[in-house]
Amino acid sequence: MIGNEFLKSVGIFKGLDEGQLAAVAGCCREEQHKAGTRLFGEGETAAQLYIVKKGQVDLRFDLPGRPTSEKNTISTILESKAFGWSSLVAPHKYSLSAYCASPDCEVIKIDQACLTQLFDADHRLGYLVLSNMARVIGKRFQKLEKLATASPVSMVKVTVHLATCGIVAGARDVMGALMKEMNRCGRPDIKAASSGCIGKCPTEPNVTVEIEGQNPVIYQKMDAEKMRQVFHQHVLGGRIQTDLVLNEQ
Repeated sequence: MIGNEFLKSVGIFKGLDEGQLAAVAGCCREEQHKAGTRLFGEGETAAQLYIVKKGQVDLRFDLPGRPTSEKNTISTILESKAFGWSSLVAPHKYSLSAYCASPDCEVIKIDQACLTQLFDADHRLGYLVLSNMARVIGKRFQKLEKLATASPVSMVKVTVHLATCGIVAGARDVMGALMKEMNRCGRPDIKAASSGCIGKCPTEPNVTVEIEGQNPVIYQKMDAEKMRQVFHQHVLGGRIQTDLVLNEQ
């Protein structure tokens, strides 16, 4: 069961009271997916509105006869953000495909028919949700417009090594800190990934930062605070944190 506290953190439900949130929760169900899973495809009937509970989801255009690629990503949806607006707008067809773009994704699916019934029964609820939705969509289009006119940026991939040795050393906390920072910055060119052990168990948790056109950098003995430092200084600022870099010798 989806709790009211989580729904309060979702922008499209801003202003709803406890009873209205509980009614919306009754239309929800949770799903878990692995990296690369397609949640829905372009052109399919849009019967569900989605919210990211954990991880990130890419909205991409698919080229006929070709495998999906991160380069086809139009927008990246992070935690507590909604997507699948086409479910509430005629002709109710998804205009893009949605893929789980993090090691694990937890999404909430909201049944369109159930939500529409709530709108019919409670006009104030419907007005608030649709007004919030229009505001969020407007901001998202403004962000995409800025990205389209800005200078090209390099793709960035941050890999947290989540083998057993890394997990025991605290790699899950490192991944959690990474996802929170990505959620705050909202940069679609930055991707999170997980991988196995790199054979340096005493230096775990390890994190690899790969910026397009540059050599990968491996960091050692990471924790949540160091991950935030690397994210802001290296990933966003381009300054390698040499004191945290793994010594290969």
